[in-house]
Amino acid sequence: MPTHSPSRRSLLKAGLAVAGALALGPFDALASPRERPALVVLWLNGGPAGLFNSADAFLANGAFDVRSGNVRALGHRLYVDAASLGALPAVALAHMAAVPFRHGLYSHNDARVAMLQSGPRSQLLRMAAALPASPLPCVIVNRLGVPVGVAADPPAERGIVCQHVGAFADAGLAAAALGGIRHAYGVTPGRTAVDDLPATFAAVEALVRADAGVVFAQVAFTGREDRQFDTHHDDGGKLARQIMAPITPGLSVFLQRMLTLRGRNVVTLLTGEFSRTLPGADHAKGGTATVIGKYVRTGSAGRQLPDGSPPEDAAAPEALWAYLAAALRVDGATPFGAHPHPQLLV
Repeated sequence: MPTHSPSRRSLLKAGLAVAGALALGPFDALASPRERPALVVLWLNGGPAGLFNSADAFLANGAFDVRSGNVRALGHRLYVDAASLGALPAVALAHMAAVPFRHGLYSHNDARVAMLQSGPRSQLLRMAAALPASPLPCVIVNRLGVPVGVAADPPAERGIVCQHVGAFADAGLAAAALGGIRHAYGVTPGRTAVDDLPATFAAVEALVRADAGVVFAQVAFTGREDRQFDTHHDDGGKLARQIMAPITPGLSVFLQRMLTLRGRNVVTLLTGEFSRTLPGADHAKGGTATVIGKYVRTGSAGRQLPDGSPPEDAAAPEALWAYLAAALRVDGATPFGAHPHPQLLV
C-alpha cells in the first residue's frame, strides 16, 4: 500500500465523512422506540497490541512495524491498522470508536477480572439486567467460554444468569432460519457444534436475531486457548497480525449484517484485558477497546503512549461499560454511572 500524501489523506477524510453521512441516513429511518438493543462482546484473549486501533501512537518510532503505508486514518484522531480494522465495511468505519482504559494491573487473570467483573459481579450480567427483557438475556458462545480467571458462574443479577451455547441447536432459531446465517459465514454443512470461528459468528448473529441482550464470545482459535493474543517478543507486530488476520473476514460480514439489521441497535465491543508495551510486547496496565455501533461516532478518546501504555488520563474499565450503555441507549440510569466520552456518540 503506498504512502499517503497529505492531499490523499484529506480526500480519505472527506470520503469517510460522506460515508458516515450516508450511513446515518438509513439508521435514522430504521430507528424507532421499539428498536431492541444488543451488546456483542468479542473478546481478544491475552491482549491485542495497540497497533490495531491506536496506530498513530507508533508512526513516529515505527514500533509494531507501523508505517504510513499500513495505517488508515478514519477521522477524529482515529488511526487503525489498514489490513484489519481498516478493512472492515464502510458502515463499520463510519461508526467506530477507540476507547482507552487503565486498570493498573499486570497479570492476565487480574486484568480480565477488572474488565469483566465489578467485584464478584459480572459486567455482562449487570448490562443484561439493564436492557429490555429478553428470552436470552446473557449468552456465552462456543467452547472457549469466558477467559481463565473470570467467574464462570457469577451471581445472578435480577434473576438473570449466563446461558451457554455450544451447539446450533442452542442458538434460539429454527433450523430453517439458521440455514441462511450459516451460509453467510461459510459454516461447514452438517456442522452442529459451535467450535470454530465461522460457527461462532453464525451463532452470535442467530442469538441477536433471537432477541438476545448480551452475547459474549472469544473469537481467536489460534495459539494457546487461555491467551491467544499473548504475543510476547513481538515488537514487529507480525504475530499479532497473523492472529487477527483470520478474524477480519468474518467480522466484516457480521458487522455489515448487524449494522443494517432492522429493529436492532447492535453494539459490538472488541477488547482484551490489556494491550502490549515495548520493548518485548509485554503486558500494559490497560489498553484500548474498539466499539462499533450505529450511534457511535467515529473517533478516538485518546491514543496510546509510544511505548504501548494507555494514556495517563484513561478512565477505569467501568467507564467503558458506561459508554457501552450509552451507545445502547439504555433507558434511565445505568448501573455503570456516567461516561466521559459524549463526543463519541451521535
